[in-house]
Amino acid sequence: MKVLIFCVVLSASIAGTLQDVLDIQRQVCYTQWFDRDDPSGNGDYETLTDLRKEYPGKICSQPLTIQAVTMSGVAAEKSGQVIQTYDTVVGFTCVNAQQKKGNCLDYKVRFGCPCAPQVCYTQWFDRDDPSGFGDYETLEHLRTEYPGKICPKPLSIQATTISGVPAEQSGKVIQTYDTVVGFACVNAQQKKGNCLDYKVRFGCPCAPQVCYTEWFDRDNPSGFGDYETLTDLRKEYPGKICSQPLSIQATTISGVPAENTGQVIQTSDTVVGFTCVNADQKNGNGCLDYKVRFGCPCPFP
Repeated sequence: MKVLIFCVVLSASIAGTLQDVLDIQRQVCYTQWFDRDDPSGNGDYETLTDLRKEYPGKICSQPLTIQAVTMSGVAAEKSGQVIQTYDTVVGFTCVNAQQKKGNCLDYKVRFGCPCAPQVCYTQWFDRDDPSGFGDYETLEHLRTEYPGKICPKPLSIQATTISGVPAEQSGKVIQTYDTVVGFACVNAQQKKGNCLDYKVRFGCPCAPQVCYTEWFDRDNPSGFGDYETLTDLRKEYPGKICSQPLSIQATTISGVPAENTGQVIQTSDTVVGFTCVNADQKNGNGCLDYKVRFGCPCPFP
C-alpha cells in the first residue's frame, strides 16, 4: 500500500505537547491532511471508509493515532462542538443535529502511522495491455515474468499511465491497487472507453550492501533439467553461501541472464534456488546450462 507520510523529527526536549512526546516515542509518522466532506448536509464525515475510497493507498492499514482540526486549525476537542466519533477505527464524524447551536464546523483529519523504513523502488513494469479484458499488472503475473525482481512483501505500489499520469488522476475506475494483489483495471467497469495502459513499480525495503558469492554450476541439463538448488549447493560447497541470501543471479555458462534466454524457469529465488526443467521447454529443446550466485549481507564470507 502506498502511504505518504511525514516523519515526526522533533526531539522530546522541544516537543510542544504531550502528544508530540508520545508520537516521538512511538515513532509515529503522519499522513497528509484530508478534507473530503463539508458540513452542509447532515454533518462533517471524515471516515476511514470514505477516505480510503477517495485516497487509495494514502492511509496505512492500522493507524496509531488520529488528529482532527477545523480548517482554521483549531483542534476538534477545543472547538466546543459535540463530536460523535473520533478514533482510528471509524475516523471522524460530527453530526449537525447534535450541536447545541448551529452546524458542525468544517474539519480536516490526518492519521499517525508507523514510520515506514526507507523505501527503494523497483523498475517500472508493463506486462499487459488493455486490449483484452483490461490492464492486469498483478504481482502473481509480474513475479512469473520477472522472477526475483520484486521483494516478497512490498511496502508500497505506484501506478501511472505509460505517459506518466498517476492512476488515481487518470479518471478511470481502478479495481485493485495494493501491495497484496498489485494493479488491475477492468474495461467493463469504465464509464467511457477502455482502461488506459498502465505501468507499475513497487517500493521495497532498501537492501543492505550486498556481497556476492562465487558462481556455482553443480548440475548439467542432460538429465531432467538444470538444478542449482540451495540444498544441493550447500552440500557440495559447505560454508560458501550465507544462511539467508538477499538475492540470486542466474546466467547461462556463456553469461546470458536467465530472464533473457527465452526459456521457462521453474524456480529462481533465495529460498529454493534455481531450477529449469527440460519438460517445460518449448519445441522439445532442453534447458541451457546455467550457473548461479547469491547476494549476501556484507561482509561475506
